[in-house]
This record gives sequence, structure tokens and C-alpha cells, in this order.
Amino acid sequence: MALLQVALDTDNISFALRLASILSSELDREKLLIEAGTPLIKSWGTLSVKLLKEITQSKVVADTKTMDVGGFESEIMFRAGADIVTVLGLADDSTIIDAVKTARRYNGQVMVDLINCTDPVKRAEEVISLGADIILYHLGIDVQRRRGITASDMVNEIKKLARLNATVAVAGGIKPGKAKPLVEAGAEIIIVGSAITKADDPLSVALRLVEEISG
Repeated sequence: MALLQVALDTDNISFALRLASILSSELDREKLLIEAGTPLIKSWGTLSVKLLKEITQSKVVADTKTMDVGGFESEIMFRAGADIVTVLGLADDSTIIDAVKTARRYNGQVMVDLINCTDPVKRAEEVISLGADIILYHLGIDVQRRRGITASDMVNEIKKLARLNATVAVAGGIKPGKAKPLVEAGAEIIIVGSAITKADDPLSVALRLVEEISG
């Protein structure tokens, strides 16, 4: 069984809170992660994390994409209520180490985002040795558009990452019907953004995804 992480990549906090409330009320919270997306955090700061935690009572991911001062930035988010913070795999090792140390103090976790890493498997091995809890294989939107691919096309990479000693997450244009092969390849967290947030019926899409990745 994999978890569904819903990425609230919006600057509209009212929309984000309303959707998060619906999802956390209707879905099994044990199967759900609510992500305060980078645009939401840039627009509303720690308030977005704090409110998402209070309203949903679900696990909250603060997608800070930290590149420097890992201990300081992660502490800000953990104090606001985040359960997981993200640090870029491109960051210096010391940044990841400091974020991990801070996470341990707050009983939280660090997700290392491998976006734009030239050798994601090698970097994954390195950051796992530094204490990273979750490895995120992530194809950014700009890359998806330029290359015409999504994370769904990267099953082989997920299989390689799944052999390592860490939880594997995957993100990049995932839609219903595309998630199951990723779970079968070893992904334990499926991150979905616009397929849910821009849907006419976001709850219906989320329910389909949960059913797909829980089978």
C-alpha cells in the first residue's frame, strides 16, 4: 500500500484549506499526506502549514525545497506543525545533515528531492547515508514540458531507488491510471498535484487514486 500526497501548489490559501479539509474528512488519514506546496509557502509562509495542520489533523509536508541553512529552515516548519520537510538533493551535504538533526528533535522526517540531480540513484545513496528518511524522484514541470515525459515514464529509476534503504516518493504529472505501475516498482508515496487540484471533482479523483495505489 502506498500513501497519496496531495500537493497544494497554489497561492490561494482559501482554496487550499477548503480542499484539504474535504480530503482529510473523506479519505483515510492514514493513507493521506497534505502538502503545503512551495507556492503556498512562498505566499503565506508558516501560516499555511499551521492552518493545514490544525484543520486537517493529517500529516503535513512542508515543501520548502531547502537549499541552504537546513537546520534553521526545517525548524521553522516543524515548529509550525509540519511532519515532513523537503530539502533539495542538490544542496550541500551539511545542509541535509542539519535538517536531519533538526527533524530528529521534532520527531519529524526529511524528504530529499532529487529534482535536476544528474545521477539520482547515486545521490540517493549519498543522502540516505546522511540520514534522509524519504527519497523523492521528481520530474519538474518545466522538464515534463520540454521532454514530453512524466514520472510515470521512469519506472526503471524507481525500481533502482526502491532497492535502497529509504522510503521512495515520486512526483511529476501523475494522473489516475498511471500510479499503479509506480507503486509496483516500489514507490511508497505517490505525489499528485494538478490532477486533483484542477479537477472539476477533486475528491473523486483523489478517491480513485487512493483505490489505485492501495490495491
